[in-house]
Amino acid sequence: FVARGTVILAEYTEFIGEFTGIAPQCLQKLPATNNKFTYNCDGHTFNYLVDDGFSKCLPFTICLFL
Repeated sequence: FVARGTVILAEYTEFIGEFTGIAPQCLQKLPATNNKFTYNCDGHTFNYLVDDGFSKCLPFTICLFL
């Protein structure tokens, strides 16, 4: 998704899963300064880029091949 502050402006996913509810919750924890963040939760990795007040989130599923 793309957000301005805590308001999600656009959202898209090809996947079904719990991360669609988790990723927006992380917006509350992001500082307003320009930075990059990675959160890991329930086997998903959420990569955030905060730039000029806009937040972009790219969720990834962690896959382990044994």
